[in-house]
Amino acid sequence: MKNSIIKKIAYVLFAGLLLSFAGCAGVETVEIAPTEKAADTVETKKSEAEPDSSDYLGEGVVLAAFYAEDGGFSETRYYPAKVLTPGSEETNGEYQLVAMVGDFDVAEGTEHWTDDVILKSHPAQKDELEKGEIVLFTKREVKEGLAEAMWEKGIIASTDELYKGVVTVDFVWHLDRADEGDRQYNLKIEQIRIIDE
Repeated sequence: MKNSIIKKIAYVLFAGLLLSFAGCAGVETVEIAPTEKAADTVETKKSEAEPDSSDYLGEGVVLAAFYAEDGGFSETRYYPAKVLTPGSEETNGEYQLVAMVGDFDVAEGTEHWTDDVILKSHPAQKDELEKGEIVLFTKREVKEGLAEAMWEKGIIASTDELYKGVVTVDFVWHLDRADEGDRQYNLKIEQIRIIDE
């Protein structure tokens, strides 16, 4: 008799579970669209509150030349850095920065003064790349992550393979004459940054 009661309870629970699933299957989901004004407000607040997360450098990161500042056009390397003291008349236009990335020439976390600072740049998009344009480029592979890449200036030499997501960039020592150190790199669009300021 005890087994029969347990079986009946189990049967009732199982039947109830099936009925609740069957009831949920028939429920219709209704989406309520926000009014145009509400949608605009939500979009505006989102864009004001959140930084552009598509840029791997992050909020407040600039690119600064700490090494080979007096080198050739493409020789100067730009490191991700944070500004400690903005350039001003009192600092002769130099910025005090801390390096966020290091290599054999510059140690990560060290402070430097320089007036060669790119305050704003962004990852390149296909539609903004043109032959002859001065851009920043890195030879670092995209899969290695670009947040810690060092950047150099180059000139777009060809956009013939732009449809493949590739551009040819000239690495040049001098803008006014050829040099034996000049080279070309075929780079993915993701390895290019546009200088804004």
